[in-house]
Amino acid sequence: MSVLIAMLVTALIGLSAWLIWTLDRMQKKLAALHERLHATPAPPLPPGAAAGRSRIAIEILNPFELAARETRFASAAAKLAPRMIERIVYERAAVMIARQMAEQGVKAEVKTHVT
Repeated sequence: MSVLIAMLVTALIGLSAWLIWTLDRMQKKLAALHERLHATPAPPLPPGAAAGRSRIAIEILNPFELAARETRFASAAAKLAPRMIERIVYERAAVMIARQMAEQGVKAEVKTHVT
């Protein structure tokens, strides 16, 4: 029985190591893609798009602190999946902003673009 448990524990450790290695490799690829994206010039506006429309951009500088305030597991999750935590924080912020704008009588389209 103890041999079976030892084999299962060894298999789980091996699987965990492989998953961490794969996650690290994917994050490196994602970082390289982000660098390529920011290095390329912005694409031209599509036909019919108004060039003079104004926009407001908001960058949240402390997404992990905000997530940690919401749940105690966020700091641990931020170490394993920082992009997911960032996306969730931005989605919640967009909902809050849209709600507050509507309360003020502002008709606005609020979108999130997490890069």
